[in-house]
Amino acid sequence: MKTKKEIEKKLEEQLDSLSKQIDKLEAKMKQNQDRASELESKAVLNLIAMRSKAQTELHSFKESSEDKWEELSESLEQYWDSLGAELKAYDGRI
Repeated sequence: MKTKKEIEKKLEEQLDSLSKQIDKLEAKMKQNQDRASELESKAVLNLIAMRSKAQTELHSFKESSEDKWEELSESLEQYWDSLGAELKAYDGRI
């Protein structure tokens, strides 16, 4: 079983990687703004909102008590997986 610190590190690395990908998509969309559809713009805004929520969730995890972190880690990992899936889905569109 992983320790809380190991999970924190893994989640921070994942968030950093996802953030870089989201930033690239946002820059790509802005660069091609004349061709970007409303749907694509909304997709990037959705990803940015999801990233913000992920940052909040990670902060909550870091601040969690020892008896709650295991429960939170499961839901966080699921959220990260969904954020990653959303990012992959949007990456091909923009």
